[in-house]
Amino acid sequence: MDQCIDYMKSASEVRKEWSSTIDTALREHPVFIQRTRDNLILLDIATLRLAFENLRFELILYPEKDGSVTLVESHLDLVENAANKDSGIDQMIHALRDYACDFYSEFALWSKAPNRKSHIPYILKVLSSTDDELREDIVIEKGTEGCSVP
Repeated sequence: MDQCIDYMKSASEVRKEWSSTIDTALREHPVFIQRTRDNLILLDIATLRLAFENLRFELILYPEKDGSVTLVESHLDLVENAANKDSGIDQMIHALRDYACDFYSEFALWSKAPNRKSHIPYILKVLSSTDDELREDIVIEKGTEGCSVP
């Protein structure tokens, strides 16, 4: 972070210039802010989405013997069963949203949990995406029939 120190604005400066700071973050570039020892960044959602544009939700599709499909999201340990692939994707998007909202509401806890902190980029991507954008970021791989839980 020391390399960006010239770009840092102090929290006092940001408070004095709140409106212009927001305008800068929305129309020009992210704003790095320093408050004592805390560092943060203010950026618009479109830029945040760009930061995660290569992040994909990898679903494994397992056809079940009853004709349904089970979808497993490999990064977030989410599992959905549905009548067909399309409804399974819809259910998974809903599950992604539910999980992201739950994670966000308890962010201080979950972001420090060893088995959950790697979920942060996915949570931020879900929270900053529309359903259509999430659908575009889903990659499906076929699993083995009748083996819904790896």
